[in-house]
Amino acid sequence: MSRLILDETAEIGVDSRGLVRGEDTVAEWRDPDGPLPWAVEDWQPEPEIVACAQLGEWAAVLARVGRHAQLGVRRDGRRPDWHGLSKSPEDMNRGMVGATLLGPLRLAEVTAVTRREDLIGVQVQGARRVQQIVVPRHVENPPGDALDPALARHAVTAIAAQAPGAPLDLPDELTRDLQRLLHRKPFRTTWIAVGLRVAETWELPGGFQVPVVYDVEPGQVQGFVVDEATGAPHSTLQACRNHHLSGRPAWCSYCLSPTCGACAEAVRPCRLCQGAVCGDCVATADGRCPACARLTRVGMLARGRYGVSGGGSVWHGEVPNVQVTIREQRNYWTLERWDRYDRVTFPLDPPTIHALREWVKTS
Repeated sequence: MSRLILDETAEIGVDSRGLVRGEDTVAEWRDPDGPLPWAVEDWQPEPEIVACAQLGEWAAVLARVGRHAQLGVRRDGRRPDWHGLSKSPEDMNRGMVGATLLGPLRLAEVTAVTRREDLIGVQVQGARRVQQIVVPRHVENPPGDALDPALARHAVTAIAAQAPGAPLDLPDELTRDLQRLLHRKPFRTTWIAVGLRVAETWELPGGFQVPVVYDVEPGQVQGFVVDEATGAPHSTLQACRNHHLSGRPAWCSYCLSPTCGACAEAVRPCRLCQGAVCGDCVATADGRCPACARLTRVGMLARGRYGVSGGGSVWHGEVPNVQVTIREQRNYWTLERWDRYDRVTFPLDPPTIHALREWVKTS
């Protein structure tokens, strides 16, 4: 049986059984009972201690990060000597990624990654970003092929992988025997894709500060905030009057201020003219805007100014920023609406005409 001689005089050595003295005394390889600081202190990331043995003042371990495996031995608390069993710089890098993102003793194969320095963040119009925190965010079992482990490690952490210097100087037979011991406890590699989670604080005009949190998908660089009301992604945000951030706030045609879907008094269409009116400016319980609530029948002599002949009818309502005109000519009804943003004309359907008659009492 092949053996590494540690103390020729005392006949101490290491073989496939563990630490041995002579031919009869064997301290067998076993699972570690607890932490072994001396066996992990020179590693980055921390290795898995697959087996250990103790015989008097001598201690030995089989340590590995994936397929990178070493035999470590020490005497009487001194610094250990290391001997290589197999080399795998790739698994050392996979171990660094796993330790950074998944936890100790984990290996990670990366299919896509977004580096922090490549991030293109969202923008808030008219505001100033005062804080930004960026951390990796991963998903497991993604599709795609593996990236080069060294490139993946560099994208995730600036800390280089390292192991104690360990020459491949063991007898071939002993190396194979110890490798067989390692293979009895297979390791697992988790496939992941790495994006970013970004938390920012933006200061609006007037000093009010609002938080923004968003994710960047693995392999992408542009950040987006998803509008809670519509589900649409936005890279540029605007603040509403209640300091909520959204991609496209809606502006009230009356008070000329923006609201969003998160506002209790959010802008909604007027029941009659379909114009944008916020909850604070709605004039009637049935949802009409101030201009529609003020519709008044135009006298016969003034109808011509609104493009209606003597046989037709006109109703007109006007408040600051908005005008609404309803025309009836030969039983054909139309509504025209003017505001600071648009001018629209559309026909009225029978249910709306029926409701209108009730509202303006023209039945």
